[in-house]
Parts: sequence; C-alpha cells; structure tokens
Amino acid sequence: MRPEMVIEMRKKQNKNGKPVSPIYAIGLVWLVYSVFFGFSGFGSLVKCCLLAWAVYMLVKSFARKGKREESNEKAPEPEAQKQPEVKPEPKPEPKPAPEPVKSTGNPELDAVIRQGRQSVKRIQELNDDIPDFKISAQLKQIEILTASIIDQVEKKEDKLKQVRQFMNYYLPTTIKLLEQYVQLQNVGLKGENITSGMQQIEDLLDKVIVAFQKQLDSLFERDVVDITADIQVMEQMMATQGLTQQKDF
Repeated sequence: MRPEMVIEMRKKQNKNGKPVSPIYAIGLVWLVYSVFFGFSGFGSLVKCCLLAWAVYMLVKSFARKGKREESNEKAPEPEAQKQPEVKPEPKPEPKPAPEPVKSTGNPELDAVIRQGRQSVKRIQELNDDIPDFKISAQLKQIEILTASIIDQVEKKEDKLKQVRQFMNYYLPTTIKLLEQYVQLQNVGLKGENITSGMQQIEDLLDKVIVAFQKQLDSLFERDVVDITADIQVMEQMMATQGLTQQKDF
C-alpha cells in the first residue's frame, strides 16, 4: 500500500475512538483482488481472505502506533521539565511582646523593673551570638547578677535609690560594649584594630562582674545592719534574764 493511503486511513476514526482504517483496508483488498485476479474458485476465495487478514493486521498495527504517537504529543510535560513553582516566602512571625510589668504603684520603680527585664533578655540574646565558651560563661554571670539586682529592688522599694547609677550607666554601657563585641566578632578578616577592640572588651568583663557583685552586695547592707541589731538586742535580753549564764552542776 502507498504511504499516503496508510496515513489517510490512520486519521479516520469511528465515534467510539477506534480506528476504522483496518476495515477499509479489508474492503480495498477484496476490491483489488477481484479486479486483478478474480474469484475463480474456493481456493482463490481463501487466498483473498488470508491476504485481507494480513493487510488488516498490518494496518491495525499502524493505526495503534499512530494513536500512541498522538497521545504522547498531547501528554503533559514531565515533572523534570516543568518550571518549579515559586512559593511565596513565609512572613516572619512577629516576636511575642514582652510581658507587661505589674504596676507597683510607683512609676519610677515600674520603669526600673521593665528596663531590667529587657536588659536581661538582651544579654541572653548577645550570649547566644558568642561561641567563645569563656566569654559566654562571663555573660551568664552578668545576666544572673543583673536579674538578682532587679529582683531585690522589686522586693524592697527603698533600695531603688541605690541602683540609679547602675541602671542609668553601668548596665546600658555594658550592653553597648557587648553589642560592639558581637559586631567585631562577625567581621570576616580581623585586623589589628578589631582584635584590639575585642581584647579590651574581654579584659573588662571580669571587672564588670566584680562591680555587679558589689552592687548586689550593697543592697543587703541595711539588711545586715538590721540583723546585727536584732542579734545584739536578743543577746542582751538573754543575759539580763540569766539565760546565757552557765550553771555548775
């Protein structure tokens, strides 16, 4: 058969989607056989049937192949060739707001407590950015001392005057130096000035710890005076009543 005829038959389909070209091929074989050879007997009829069957199977295979090619052309692109979907970047979750400070009735004390808690949180954040074990341990001490100082002021309002300079200068200056230390630490190639600045801050940390310890200790000065006075009064009363005199048996 000529290629043009095969292609034409391949395009024809019935309503069910099945190719009808093999049926047409059978009819064409019978027509051509009868014209050129004729049906002179039973044997010629059998030969025509066999020839028709062979042509039928051949055309049917061509039709199936053509159908597969068409389906492949219409098939969607493989996943590898598809452009990856660009998903929008998730919006950063807002940081939780700091817990409100319960009012003590004294605005100045409330401000000191709020500043102290924020300072402790900031020291923790800076400590997370510093990998050096020694520096990290020193910052932990400063964090604990700061929290203890704020706790004492919160418990006893009369200690507020003792921490004003600590809150207004020493604590914010310490945090400022720690922030500068983290900035210098994160510089890729450290020169002489960067190394010198970091070393100066590292040398200062031990002094800061001592100063914070003394600040915390000074808050207990009046408590110790009261303890001493109570002990002296109690000892005098016990001596007056003869409770502290040793008896010979």
